[in-house]
Amino acid sequence: MWKTNRLWFAVVVVAFAWVSVSLEAQSAPVLSLGAGDITVEARDDGYHLFIRQKSGVSSVLLTEAFELPDHKLATYALRAVGPNPINDSEKRLLNGKFLTQPHRSLMSSTPLAQPALGKAFHIVLPRLVEYGNASFPNSRYGKVDVQAVLATADKPMWFSVRTFAKPYADYTGPYQDNAFELRSFLVQTPQPSKDAYEPGLFDDFSRLGKPYQSTGIDDALARVRKALDRTGDTLDMVLVIDTTKSMIQNLKIVKANLLGPIREEVKKFKTFRIGLVFYRDYMEDYLTQSVPFRSDLERVQLDLNQAYADGGGDIPEAVVEALWAGLNGFPWQAENRVLLLLGDAPQHPAPRGAITEAQMRDRAAEKKIDVEMIMLPQTKP
Repeated sequence: MWKTNRLWFAVVVVAFAWVSVSLEAQSAPVLSLGAGDITVEARDDGYHLFIRQKSGVSSVLLTEAFELPDHKLATYALRAVGPNPINDSEKRLLNGKFLTQPHRSLMSSTPLAQPALGKAFHIVLPRLVEYGNASFPNSRYGKVDVQAVLATADKPMWFSVRTFAKPYADYTGPYQDNAFELRSFLVQTPQPSKDAYEPGLFDDFSRLGKPYQSTGIDDALARVRKALDRTGDTLDMVLVIDTTKSMIQNLKIVKANLLGPIREEVKKFKTFRIGLVFYRDYMEDYLTQSVPFRSDLERVQLDLNQAYADGGGDIPEAVVEALWAGLNGFPWQAENRVLLLLGDAPQHPAPRGAITEAQMRDRAAEKKIDVEMIMLPQTKP
């Protein structure tokens, strides 16, 4: 009888253990993330990461890399070197105590509404980050210039999103590393075909000035000529030109042909001055580059020849910032004042810097500058 009871007891214990393990597995949070759970926006203060809050994830922390399988190399949290207003107010719990703020860790326990992802954590990865401890014996320490790494074509920028079941990056609960390469989120979106227009882009353009959707580069140059069909003795004109990578083919033709119609039209003015603004986007080699007014078209051509197309992590570019540079970076004086933009992509749907669309429009009206915008066909690089 005792043997029978012991057998039944053993069966019950095993069954209970199996049920416990099964229930634990069912209730364990899903802490894994995929590339579709993250969006990245390059802004003036760094790379803004939006990380989907999946069920069971209560906080996220950026680390230098995913941990190696043999656990022989500890991984460290990434920290901002300077102030980081988005994340500095976040609490971080380590070894049972809250760290003194600002601890500069790149983390969030505060999900917010995000259009593409729903509820999402918001973390800013600034241009310069550090990891480890410079004063602790036998500890690794280093700094990473994120933009410099991205500018090196063959050097990846790995980071990990460490997800936690508990808030405040609390290691007393389950957590998991999810490794990603930053550049993969910043690759320019390929265009579907040559001389195609992405739906909706022209509508975005139209919020800024007088847009014209050209059918090709010849049509665009004819529009440039029409923009100079004006009366009066004097002309000030600034050409604002997109120099991101998607403009490789268009820029070649612009450099070779743009000054042709301008050369003919400026003959009717007693005096004229032409300036240039080249633009890309945030966290590129440059946001905007300006060349001052010149009355010598040969010099303008030499300046134009220096432009080359590169960068541009997504379709929207720094259009508002480029127009702002044109409005404010030149001593406008002439009777005719024309700010003419040539580009194949519109502005960002929401400001990524300090300048808004309304500010740009108001400044143009204040200075009595006509803003003309020519949208070029999107072409494959």
